Amino acid sequence: MGTNDSPVTRRRVVKAFAAGAGIAGLAGCSGGSGGGSSGSDGGSGDGSATSSSGGSSGGDKAVVRVGGGGGSWGEARRESLFEPFANGEPPYEEEHNYNYITSSSEQYTAELKRDPENPNYELVELDAQRAELLGQNDALIKQTEFDNYDDIPPAFKNEYMGGTVYFPRGIAYREDMTDKEFNTWDSLIDPDLEGKVGFEPWDNAGSKYFYVINKIEGGSLDNIEPGLNWLREFVETTDPIIFDSIDQARSLYLNDEMYVAPFLSARAENIEIDEGLPMGFSVPEGGCVQDTWGYPITNHTDEVRLEQAKILGNGNLAPEPQVLFAETMGYPPANPNAIEMISDEAKEKHPMMSPTEEQMERYDVGIDWLQVEQQKQEDGQRFKKIIAGA
Repeated sequence: MGTNDSPVTRRRVVKAFAAGAGIAGLAGCSGGSGGGSSGSDGGSGDGSATSSSGGSSGGDKAVVRVGGGGGSWGEARRESLFEPFANGEPPYEEEHNYNYITSSSEQYTAELKRDPENPNYELVELDAQRAELLGQNDALIKQTEFDNYDDIPPAFKNEYMGGTVYFPRGIAYREDMTDKEFNTWDSLIDPDLEGKVGFEPWDNAGSKYFYVINKIEGGSLDNIEPGLNWLREFVETTDPIIFDSIDQARSLYLNDEMYVAPFLSARAENIEIDEGLPMGFSVPEGGCVQDTWGYPITNHTDEVRLEQAKILGNGNLAPEPQVLFAETMGYPPANPNAIEMISDEAKEKHPMMSPTEEQMERYDVGIDWLQVEQQKQEDGQRFKKIIAGA
């Protein structure tokens, strides 16, 4: 789907999204943050359920079943967060067993909502919002008693999940294709950028961006009309490209088809690192989205597996595994002690590895994301109708 396609062609694709077809991509969002392509960040795979065993030398210890993302994301997760558990590397003192199962987060979230007492996994990869929702449904244990829990700042945890990583988002743009500044969400509404502005579907990160914009425009969770009015003007002015995966967005940037879009910090930085394209990145005034992801532990599993799962869950909150993941993927660790262990080279390549105090303040948007989880399905229908041009 490129910007040279007609508006009708793009609208057809979007209407397919609205009907629930072909939704994939970024999972690090509260709005249906689910299964995506292998290029998704915070993602939960491609909907498949494939196993990748690890840690077969853990003696008679029970095998901890882990549900999480696939592709390069899953590989990085396994190497940084789970292989140390299998090999007895820091922070672990002995070898353990695990089985990593690539699966869609929508799948295991739905399973745990429907039948929390019969989980298929001990650990599941989730964002903080859905972890809290499932925890309140008695599907997850609390992590507040973990030794390493206190090291995670309040912004990156709730009682059911300590974060392993967080994803700064903002507006990413090709500096060689536009000399405009993108310091506010309103800067995206520009007729000069018609056909060159991207946005994500509701069921990916689009919902989160929307709720932030709605609040900036004077709305609330009980009144989303200000956000819908902004969206109508945005669609009518720019005829946006709706990209359904991060890999697709990357291709649009590389092919000069998209100049600007809400995007992930490390993905924008990696385009510049890997492709040599000058990429700008801003955290908009008024607020933006920042996702926290981790591995909450299911509640109703047998005691032997659960004890091993607690060891793994606590270890994931330690700095050593988080450093490995940060240096591989370019996203900041949730444990601040890990920042000191990250190489200067990695920090230089990824400035958003250490967001400024001002940027962090802009991520503190004060939205009740748990309430969002409870009402987003209904709100999403209104969003999708505007995007589809209905």
